[in-house]
Amino acid sequence: MSREIYASLSGAVSAWTQMDVLSANVANVNTTGYKAARVLFESVGPTDHPLGESYAMPRGQTFDGRDGVLVQDGISSHLALQGNGFFALLDPIGGLVLSRDGRFGLDQLGRLTDTMGRPVMGEAGPILVPEGESIRVAEDGSVYGSASGLLDRIQVVTGNVRPIGGNLLTLDGPIVSGDARVIQGALETSNVDPLAAMVDLIQSTRYIEAFQKAMQASDSLDERLNQSGGR
Repeated sequence: MSREIYASLSGAVSAWTQMDVLSANVANVNTTGYKAARVLFESVGPTDHPLGESYAMPRGQTFDGRDGVLVQDGISSHLALQGNGFFALLDPIGGLVLSRDGRFGLDQLGRLTDTMGRPVMGEAGPILVPEGESIRVAEDGSVYGSASGLLDRIQVVTGNVRPIGGNLLTLDGPIVSGDARVIQGALETSNVDPLAAMVDLIQSTRYIEAFQKAMQASDSLDERLNQSGGR
């Protein structure tokens, strides 16, 4: 097998990884608070071999941090962020996770939670709302009860974050305070540009096809060389 096939294979694997991420972006065009993911690549090589191969290697993901469009819905428990930062949610399995999806509500314990029941974290722990009270949320994240006054302040955090699926992210490293504004009665839409995402997806498909043709050409040359050597 010729050595150049490995360079083509690395390109095909990288393009396939990119296509998976782009497909997820397209699938989440309408997901509240979703941030478009991007693949990080590293070029390895060239080597000291006479052919001087270089390889493309996927090295994880990052995300597009630009704000999505705000949609006002007037629901007091719905919150949106504008700027740098994420809501901190307490996941019973994975610990602290981050999200921009502000479709919150109150559970039976009076905790402010997301649609999956994960409590929204404040500076003193999960945000608790006394029974029968409505809430007002200031842009700095301060939560006020209609009768109790200041209840807590919503944690808006950031740091070295990476996507973990859907519209959730996790932190690799220390927590850093974010400076995003909290907007009550609104939701942030996905920041995926559907047209651009579809164009990128088509390009990734074309790259895979090109690398497949390169590998097929390498196989064909190997076969011809073997036939020539056998005569």
